[in-house]
Formats: sequence, structure tokens, C-alpha cells
Amino acid sequence: MTADDNSTPSNKRRHLTAVGWGIIVIGISLALVIAFYVWVGHIGPSYSANLLIKQQQDLRTQFGLPFKHVVSDPKILLTPPSLRNASFRNCIPYSYC
Repeated sequence: MTADDNSTPSNKRRHLTAVGWGIIVIGISLALVIAFYVWVGHIGPSYSANLLIKQQQDLRTQFGLPFKHVVSDPKILLTPPSLRNASFRNCIPYSYC
């Protein structure tokens, strides 16, 4: 015999009700996350890269630093910094130059 065999039907019902409410809350939470994703959409890594470039350009103008070339050519971005031409070594974003 287990402990559940000795419990009353109302006690079992109370436990099942709590489990049911938990499943409903999880389902609603999941639906909200999916709805938020559909509403906002997939931002992707390009958003962060573009934001970093914009911040670096704004800070350079704010502090009076010299202009740096922004690399946007995918072929150059896929080339390791050590193998690039010297003209692309001093540019934004720093991680690519």
C-alpha cells in the first residue's frame, strides 16, 4: 500500500487541482513568450554589430577622436585580421580589424 491509497478523494482532488493550475500557468507563460517573439521578431546578431558601430562612431565624434573607416564588406570581414591589407587594420569594429 502506498500513501495515496489512504488519502481521501477530496485530498487527491486538491493535489490534482494544484497540478492543473501549474500546467495552466506554464502554458500561459509559454504562449506569452511565443507571442512576444512573434511581435518583436528575430533581431539577430546584425543588430548588435550595427549598434556597436553606431556607438563607436558617436563616441568618436563626441570626444573629438579621428574618424575610422567602417568595414562592411563580408569578404573582408571573413578574412582574419592578420591577413588583411594594412588599410583595413585601423577601422571599426575593432574586433574585425
